[in-house]
Amino acid sequence: MKFLQLSLLCCLLLTTSSLLAQVPKDTLVKPKKQSLLDVLLTQELPKVSLEMDLKMLFDDRRMMNYQKAVASITFDDGEVWTDNIQLKTRGKFRSQKCDNPPLKLKYSKKSLKKRKLNKNNEFKLVYPCKSGKDYQKYVLKEYLVYKLNNVLTDQSLRVQLIDLEIKDSLDNLDPIFVKGFLIEHREELIHRVGAVMSDVKCMKPVHLSQYDYTLFQVFQFFIGNTDWLLPTCKNSEIISLESGIMIPIAYDFDFSGMVSTEYAIPNSSLPVETITDRYFLGHQKTMEELAPVFAVFQEKKGELIQTVQDFEYLPAKDRKRMVKYIESFYKILDKPKLTKYHFMHPMAEKMKHDY
Repeated sequence: MKFLQLSLLCCLLLTTSSLLAQVPKDTLVKPKKQSLLDVLLTQELPKVSLEMDLKMLFDDRRMMNYQKAVASITFDDGEVWTDNIQLKTRGKFRSQKCDNPPLKLKYSKKSLKKRKLNKNNEFKLVYPCKSGKDYQKYVLKEYLVYKLNNVLTDQSLRVQLIDLEIKDSLDNLDPIFVKGFLIEHREELIHRVGAVMSDVKCMKPVHLSQYDYTLFQVFQFFIGNTDWLLPTCKNSEIISLESGIMIPIAYDFDFSGMVSTEYAIPNSSLPVETITDRYFLGHQKTMEELAPVFAVFQEKKGELIQTVQDFEYLPAKDRKRMVKYIESFYKILDKPKLTKYHFMHPMAEKMKHDY
């Protein structure tokens, strides 16, 4: 009996080996390695501790050179990953106006390889610009804006909320304890959505996928943001899909009406009086162009509102204000006269070329 079982097992192994040998090597697809961000996205609220010479880092905010630092990540189950990394200040406006400039983190690709992760090793870090509850809420609201963009399209930057500690390695400055969020790097987004690496960053809107560009524009109107400009890559950039289609990617939403920071000011070149006033930076879109994008917003309305309502880290009254702002957008969509007024208005000739 044992001999028979052994014979059957040998036959099975030989048959399996024979079948595998017949399969072309290029069809044996290896599972993709996770990125560090993929791992973090499985967590509810990982803790990230950064330790470096804070004075040296902050004094270098004009040159934005990388500095040595130590990063420790504590996962939900208590496991801790500690790595030597590099980081630097970033951001033109916030780096100059904020007490705490935004940062860019860069992990060693070797350290990621040891953890069996892929080589995507860079992240942008957003945390409160200054001390105080209001500035913490600005960060939480901006994080939610990124999450709302994720609801509408996978072709958007992913974000992960973190409990953040920033420590001075020389103990000359007090540590910073806040909530912040990590932003997916452009290179990781490109690989994730099947785009191609290229030097293309900015271009005239006429070269873009018009559906994706319209979605981009309507989203900016949805959040009350006019602080972007494609030809100069102001708070936007372009990625090219393998098909050759080019799509715009939005980021930096602290000047939007939905976030409504105290330092945000209305665009003086537009007919808006407050930062919460919406203005559509499109140029006489047709209803045929707008309709499929409006349909996506209508389909996702409940999920968009629920995303805000479920975010308990933001105080309830602030969530209610954000939901009210979302609902004011849908009041425009639900009334044809308002839709035509806001989305089909003529714009100055200059804006036709710039936006």
